[in-house]
Amino acid sequence: MVSIKKIELSIDLTRPAEEITEAIITVMEFFPGRQLEILEKVDQRIGEMLVALSPKEQTAEEDTKETP
Repeated sequence: MVSIKKIELSIDLTRPAEEITEAIITVMEFFPGRQLEILEKVDQRIGEMLVALSPKEQTAEEDTKETP
């Protein structure tokens, strides 16, 4: 039977960026030698999310500027 290691994290939702960063660092401690691979995958996913959000934010900003 495969042994599954679990980790529980408490997240302070008033500090999302800092808490997400700390969670990533905590998880990466369990994968020595794979940090670069993990960070590259996380970076790619975050990049995809930023691209998906960017047009929406730009459109909202343009609408706000046009409203007198």
